[in-house]
Amino acid sequence: MVKLTKHTMSITNDPESKKVFRVKKVIFFLSTIFLSAQLFALSLQEAIVYSQRAPLLKSLKAKTQSYKKHAQAQKSLNYPSLELSYGALYLKEKPVMYFAGSALQVQSQNQYKGSIKLTYPLFEGFAFASLIDKATYAAKRVALEAEDTKRNLYLNVVRLYTSALSFAKLIQSEKVAYNATKQSYDKAKAYHELGLIAESELYRIEASLSGSSSHLIEMKNNYKIALIQLSAAIGREVTEVDDLGMVQEKKLDDLLKNALEKRPDILALKMMLQEQKAQIILAKSSYYPSVLLFAEASQIGDTTALNGDGYTNKDRSAVGFLIHYNLFDGLKTTRELEAAKIAKFATEEMLHYYKDKVRSELKTSYANFSSLKSRQKALRAQLKAQESYEKLVVAEFENQLADGDKLARAIAASALIRADLITIDAELYNTYARILLEVDNNSFLKVLHLQKDNSDD
Repeated sequence: MVKLTKHTMSITNDPESKKVFRVKKVIFFLSTIFLSAQLFALSLQEAIVYSQRAPLLKSLKAKTQSYKKHAQAQKSLNYPSLELSYGALYLKEKPVMYFAGSALQVQSQNQYKGSIKLTYPLFEGFAFASLIDKATYAAKRVALEAEDTKRNLYLNVVRLYTSALSFAKLIQSEKVAYNATKQSYDKAKAYHELGLIAESELYRIEASLSGSSSHLIEMKNNYKIALIQLSAAIGREVTEVDDLGMVQEKKLDDLLKNALEKRPDILALKMMLQEQKAQIILAKSSYYPSVLLFAEASQIGDTTALNGDGYTNKDRSAVGFLIHYNLFDGLKTTRELEAAKIAKFATEEMLHYYKDKVRSELKTSYANFSSLKSRQKALRAQLKAQESYEKLVVAEFENQLADGDKLARAIAASALIRADLITIDAELYNTYARILLEVDNNSFLKVLHLQKDNSDD
């Protein structure tokens, strides 16, 4: 029971003191929430979301937008152009024409001209269409290259995240080994004081305890380093990581089919191939004539009013067409066409090579995944057996049926298998994520529930 003095009662009844007290409570509450948020473990899903805001991806997004705008600008080639012009010309001498020994002025010395002109490219040898196609394919290629960069970024984030999680679990594993060794050491020390065991056995357990402590410190430092690297990769400070989700079996044939159809770097090469085809059409366009139609409303004058100059008609309006055909350009068109065809051939060969490379990588990852699952199953069985054996040795040591060396080996063996299993778990999820990302980004994001599954659409 709290005893209230006159002093405390006077403070409680003071309105100003009540107000200050309420403010302090709010500040304390908000501080608690803030600290809880800081200590909350970051999930892999959240790490991926934060990585999407990386400066590199923002730069690539801006680059993609730039190429899209350029492609839209190229489409203006299909439309007529309308130009308005107004100019003045001041001649040093009067323009004259000599006839029968006499000089006759034929135009004013100060000339002004205003016009509005409409031009339309009726035919340009398919050059404009190929320029538009080339810009469109280039925009798609840059967008796909950005997706591929994002894919590699996701791979790196998963690698760093699983590495950090491995060290976190290794710390817990090492703590189990340390505590077991510490309990055995305390009992061995008591036995030694009673003269029941030799001093060498006590030293053996003490050395094992010291080694476990050193290893625990090393794991904690490695965990800090992994968190620093993960923080740098996603652009946000990470103080703790969460556990990973379950892995799911995938059919290799389905993975290969989807990878060749959806993987962004393969699609980027296909877009590059389309660019090369458009470049071939563009090079061929120089073999054709170009036809330009125009209509112009124009007037001239010797003043800014454009009311004529008194010598010629003031209205210079006209309609017409212009046909241009290049008879010889020093084999420029031929060489450009040859270069475009060679570039297309190089891209086709690169696409074939890259498809084989993707198949090989995916098959390798799938085989590694199967091996890791088998290894994981075996390690779990070994750990179960080893931990049972460790309990037996501990009981034997407590009953003086086993020496300190046997006890230390049993505890170390359990810790080693736990460490191997933790490493395998991390490698297994890494390989699982790699398999998904070797198909496309959406396959990976769907597993993390960061992307809607449209498979039924």
